Amino acid sequence: MSQKPLIVVTGATGAQGGSVANSLLATGNYRIRALTRNPNSDKAKKLASKGAEVFKCDISIRENIEKALSGADIAWLVTNFWDPSICGTDVNEEERQGKLFTDVAKEKGLNWLIFSSLPETTIETGGKYPDVIQFAGKYHVEEYIKASGIPNSTFVYLGCYYQNLGSHIIPFVPSENGVVELVIPFLEENDQLPAIDVNSDIGPLVAKIIEEGPDKWNGRQVPAAAENVTFKHFVDVLTKVTGKKHELKTLSDDEIAKSYSDVYNEQLKQMFKFNKDLGVFGKSDQLQDISVAKKLHPNIKTFEQYAYETYGKAK
Repeated sequence: MSQKPLIVVTGATGAQGGSVANSLLATGNYRIRALTRNPNSDKAKKLASKGAEVFKCDISIRENIEKALSGADIAWLVTNFWDPSICGTDVNEEERQGKLFTDVAKEKGLNWLIFSSLPETTIETGGKYPDVIQFAGKYHVEEYIKASGIPNSTFVYLGCYYQNLGSHIIPFVPSENGVVELVIPFLEENDQLPAIDVNSDIGPLVAKIIEEGPDKWNGRQVPAAAENVTFKHFVDVLTKVTGKKHELKTLSDDEIAKSYSDVYNEQLKQMFKFNKDLGVFGKSDQLQDISVAKKLHPNIKTFEQYAYETYGKAK
């Protein structure tokens, strides 16, 4: 009897990688090698209890990747621009790590590399937004993977995380009149973004892609989003679910300079401007039909479902 395929999952204790690792483990169809820099964390121990091979690995180091990919058939690769070792230090490091992982995957004979990608914001806007490195760097890795000679590759594009709402990037700010403001640069009520519950829904989607196989998904860009959500819908749902009035506060450049310059640098401002102009997925024809995600994962959550689970009880 042949062994089950070995799937390497990077970032296995993070949002994307954790969802992927847990969903693949739940199928019982694969051996999972879960990569993390801290195998003693609670999340790592939980993965081990479910049968994962928890493997200490820093994907910035070639020798670590070589050991991690030994004997692997498939790998899920997510890189993290916001890691403290990258953000604020070397903005090109994320791209270097993605290309290094690709080089080693090719050398090790990996059959299928599935990569979490994003658009090339500089090219798609004719140079208008050259500083959105956290998007463009991923796309450069995607192109590198395509040219690498790895037999199969697939590129999953995640929409805006529902979890971003209430974070430091899209904060909830209580106002003096008791209204909760959803604060965001440039985007207005009728602007919409593809959005997803990253913790619960990227894993089942990727697991289905792997189940259906590379013959179907090789070379494809796959949108991972439950729905295209307007900001009016975001605030209306939050008002309905929490019982507290929510409103959108759209920041201009002047307002950012006055009160939010410590949160939104030029790089983030350009990201939001790109999102306003072209959405999260940019111009790629393959990414416009998000019903692909629903077909892969029929139970993918709407924002309203997520909001009831997250905010529905008085907190």
